[in-house]
This record gives sequence, structure tokens and C-alpha cells, in this order.
Amino acid sequence: MKVRFKKTTWRAAGGILASFVLIVSFQNCGKAGFDSDLGSEADLGMSDAELAAKYGATDGAKVSAMPFAFDAGFDTITYNSCAETHLRNVPAYFTLKAGAYSSGGIKIKNEFFDYADSNFKPVYPETSLTENQYKDYLADSPANNGAVATMAIRERSNLASVFTATGKLTLWTDVIPLVAPLTDSLVMDAFAQKGVTANYFPFSPESRIMEASMSMNTSETLAEAYRLQFMTSAVLSLTYMVNNGEIYDVRSPSSAMPAKTAYGRGYSFVFSQAPAAGAASSNPANVLASVSEYDLQSPTQVTKTWNCSRKYRVVRKEDAALRCPAQNYSDIAGNATYIREMEIARRHLRSDQWDVNVVAGCVVPRSGISCYKEESVNGDPVTEYDLTKPCFRENGNYPAGATPNSRCMQFVTVCTRD
Repeated sequence: MKVRFKKTTWRAAGGILASFVLIVSFQNCGKAGFDSDLGSEADLGMSDAELAAKYGATDGAKVSAMPFAFDAGFDTITYNSCAETHLRNVPAYFTLKAGAYSSGGIKIKNEFFDYADSNFKPVYPETSLTENQYKDYLADSPANNGAVATMAIRERSNLASVFTATGKLTLWTDVIPLVAPLTDSLVMDAFAQKGVTANYFPFSPESRIMEASMSMNTSETLAEAYRLQFMTSAVLSLTYMVNNGEIYDVRSPSSAMPAKTAYGRGYSFVFSQAPAAGAASSNPANVLASVSEYDLQSPTQVTKTWNCSRKYRVVRKEDAALRCPAQNYSDIAGNATYIREMEIARRHLRSDQWDVNVVAGCVVPRSGISCYKEESVNGDPVTEYDLTKPCFRENGNYPAGATPNSRCMQFVTVCTRD
């Protein structure tokens, strides 16, 4: 499952970055735009000579020495445990989705503004540095030029090692750009002021929201393997692509290998069984129980523990009337708690794809495409949703003598950074 590639050239990655802004829309995850210009060279920023010519020798050296400036983070992560081959191309059945909608987003670190204010003078008649000056310094500095925030599942002990279910590392599938390059002037418009965190980019030439999703659970066996990796060696990462490097590389304060630190955030997961009285011990731990966030520059220090209390049972459409009736706004009107819960659920569970009942704690796919296999188990009809009985497992992991008579219940867990 874990692949570390040696042959991905920057010539290809250069085409990726060069064509990112002009052609590809993140919303439809199209690859054609990236593939159409693989011969382009990436903009690596100004050379020392060019910086000296633009700013003068002294200021040019200061721009060249500027620190990495970006700080980005998610505030919502959703895990969907549904894992069957027939769900591979169904948009509603993502496995992981992460995004920034409230407290999360992208900002420029205070250290960058302090450095700029201490080292550069405003342009007369201004009495302080202007937003355009900050943007110029940011875009021209080698540490920041062309930075692209990406989401991937990486090895904790070597952040340059990316997990993939296919054996071939693929952009948009295994390493997913979140927004256009952060030093694009139209992107910087959203956060080039002190103290501003942006998660909406109204003038961006590409994605206007900070969001990414992954779909890799095509079988129960693979889903369980991924959960095990997260419990032992994997981390969901938000890092930044490297100019003149491989697409799996990360910008880091250290050049040491293996890459144990990086600029960005890491999100560690713990999975557990769904809480239920008398639940069968052999049933899968397919609920995201906790998320721990940390700075990848200090990977041993957890900075925030998330709220993962929102656990929604996945119910077939044909069973919805009995087990998960549709919830209209009138059902929750006047209850601020339920309205807020619906708003959070809808960040990732789109209304055209899912019916959500926040009171009953369940969701129903609107497409009618079931999260469950429909055939019998051991010749007997399948009874789903019964957590008290051993459920059918592809790996046959149930107690000796136990005969599974149900499909394992699946869940959507929505975690938030409160």
C-alpha cells in the first residue's frame, strides 16, 4: 500500500504548477489540464541576481532569506466507512473529506510580517509597508514562491513517503492540491493582511474553497488495512509542494532524510467500534473515534484534539422510512443545536447526495445505490444494522462457532476542530 517514488521528475511537476492556475478546476478534479502541459518549466522564483536587480543588493539578500510564511489547517474531517467495489465511481461515497469552513483556512504567519516590517522600508509617501509590498516579497522569496498546499496520507516517520492503494502515486488521487499556488496574486488577495485567515478565495482562478476528498475504500479488506495504517504509521497531512522537487516531496525546515518534519499540519486518527450496548466484539472498528492535530515541525506535540461525536449510521434508501425518515427543516426549526448540527453535516454530505437526520443520527444515500452488498451470507438472507451479532467479514474474523448473519453496519463520522 505504501509507495515512495523515485522517478517523478520536476519537469512533470513543473507542468502541473504552470497549468494549475489556467486550466484545471479542483471542483471536478480533472487531470487533463495538468497532463496537457507536462513540458512546461515551473516558476522557481527570482534568482539572487534578479532579486538584487529588483530590490538592490541588500534588500535582495533579505528577500532571499525570508522564512516560510504560510500556515494552513482544516476544521472539518469526515470519514465514510462504506467500502465496496460498486461504489468506486459514486461521488457521494468518498472515504475521507477535509476542508476549512469556519476556524480553519490559510494565513500568513506573524513572523513573516515581523520580518518584513523589520527589514524593509515603505514606499514614499506611505508610512508603513503596503499590502502590495508584502505580496511582492512573498512571491519573490525562494522559501515561499509557488507553494501549493496539498492533502495526502503520509508515513509519520518519513513524510516524503505517500500511501497509495494502487501502487502508482497519482496527483488528485493520492496528493491533492487544495487551492491554486498561494503566491498567485489573486489568491493572496484573500489573506495578505495581518491577522486574516481565509478559507474562501473569491478571486482565485481555480478552487474558491479549501477542500479535498479521497476515495480509496473499494473493499472491506482495504478499508480495514487503511484504518490499521492510520492507527500505526500513517497520518493525514496538509503540506506544501516543493519547487524543483518530486511531487511527493514536502517543504521542510530541514533537508535531512528521511523527512521527519515539514511545514504544515498532521492529523492522527484513532478508530473504534460504534458505541452500542451488547455490540459483538468481532465487528469492525469503523468509526473515527478521535483526531489529534499537530504541527509537523514538532510532530510529538499535539496542538488540538478534535470533536468526533457526530456518528451517523448509513441506512439503505429502501429502509429509510422505518430506520431513518427524512428530516425537513420544519422538524428542527427553533432548535439552534440541531440547526447547527445540520449545517456542519452539510459541509461534506451534500443535499443532492444524502438525506441527513441529525436527530436520529443517520444518513441515507439519495441515489439509492446501497452501501451494502445485497447477496445472502452462507445461504441465509442478510439482516443489516444489527450491532449485537457478528457481521460478515471478508477476512472471516469472527468468534469460533459464530455464524455471521448480518452485513457490518457502516458509518459516516464528522469531526470538527472546535
